[in-house]
Amino acid sequence: MIEEYLTYLYAFTQSLVFFVYYPHLMSIWRSPRAEAINVRAQFTFFCIGAISGLYMYVVNGDHLATMVICGHIFIGNLASAVMAFYKQRKGKEDDGREEG
Repeated sequence: MIEEYLTYLYAFTQSLVFFVYYPHLMSIWRSPRAEAINVRAQFTFFCIGAISGLYMYVVNGDHLATMVICGHIFIGNLASAVMAFYKQRKGKEDDGREEG
């Protein structure tokens, strides 16, 4: 009985974390160059998280933990990395035009 409540509590608290991602992603989106984001680190965290999610699914058969891990790595890491990569590349192209 207590395990069931803890599982629901875990799912609820993890879903609340996704509300924290909104201001983070919006700050990257509004930033002209997203220079504060380390794109390589975000892609690395995504890859490590993907391995963790695969482990949780294959070895432990834990679907809830797998969904939580995948949600975090896709929304938190991959979305941040892709947006920052785009902004940083665009910023470098804009700098090249100004200098040339």
